Amino acid sequence: MNPFTPLSPTQVDFQASTELARLDAYALTGPGERPDLIQANSDIEAAAIWLETTARNPKSRRVMRKEVERFILWALHSRGKPLSQIHVMDVQDYATFLTDPQPREVWVSTTKYPRQHARWRPFAGPLSVSSQRLALVQIGSLYSWMVKGGWLQGNPVDLVRKPPAPQDPTIKRLLPIEGIALAFEAISLTQSPRKRARDHFMLSLFYLTGLRTFEATTATMGDVRRSSSGTLWLTVCGKRNKVRDVPISEALYEDLLCYRETFGLPREIPLKDATPLLLAANSKLKRAHTSTVLKAIIAIVTRAAGLAMQREQFELADRLAEATTHWLRHSCFSHLAKATGDLVMVKTLAGHSKLETTSRYLHTENDALHAGVVQILSTPRLK
Repeated sequence: MNPFTPLSPTQVDFQASTELARLDAYALTGPGERPDLIQANSDIEAAAIWLETTARNPKSRRVMRKEVERFILWALHSRGKPLSQIHVMDVQDYATFLTDPQPREVWVSTTKYPRQHARWRPFAGPLSVSSQRLALVQIGSLYSWMVKGGWLQGNPVDLVRKPPAPQDPTIKRLLPIEGIALAFEAISLTQSPRKRARDHFMLSLFYLTGLRTFEATTATMGDVRRSSSGTLWLTVCGKRNKVRDVPISEALYEDLLCYRETFGLPREIPLKDATPLLLAANSKLKRAHTSTVLKAIIAIVTRAAGLAMQREQFELADRLAEATTHWLRHSCFSHLAKATGDLVMVKTLAGHSKLETTSRYLHTENDALHAGVVQILSTPRLK
């Protein structure tokens, strides 16, 4: 059977088809001439090289791989084509497919199975407009790279109109000061002294510095240094391997020292200490991975949401229930921008390349907007 022949729903085997595409690389290659720059043996291998050479951040790599893998599987089973034979109407059909992947029994599973599991499926349901846009952007990025590397002659994704970007540029995924306070209150109720100290420092770190999750999980305690003027800084490696220094307050540094003591470490940090900045909540001094940190933060804000519910703060409870680690980054910059109005300072702290990105944090909360408008503007009363 031709491995690119579209299959009926009952015939689709995602695991076997992916392996077949790799094993039969020479037979499935589409370009007419051997490329000068990419030097791959197949479209699949070219995509793997793209991922290897362009994705530095682990989180970005997972997103890029997921979107391209979804498209490869769709092209294989719905069009019977390798990447190099896809044309503009195929991309248009895929964009429509993303709004409601059908047949559902082939493409969708609401249970998150491991990738190697026989019941694993590429989708959990229809994609939101922003997720549809992200998918096409990632696929288009792959095609642009293939064209630039001489593997293909054109990018069909460039010819398809992408779903519009969200119209509201301001950041909404953030917590008010009251939500941050409730999160710390939830941590204070933690029974384990080790976990309580780690979580307190971790929440303080994300909220006071606005670090991305991977920036914190890849840092070491030795990356914290005191300058000649006496100020404290944490050196981190951000997106595109950009290194920057993030200011650390004396209070946050004290939290770090107490956290070290709780884990049985010397209070003072040795020079070039390789101990991970964020540790797993056990006694083995192992690095907390990004997924571990995300789960820990979600557990904290979930408990905080419970406290808000007990106090009948229902709107706050809803926001806490949705919060993730990245919300703390948004909260840090939003509160800082609101208090200072200094976007250049926030841009430097955030590690943004463009000021327009930072400007999203200067927004008016709904209550403040309402009060400002109705109190300032008025018209004569009807007589």
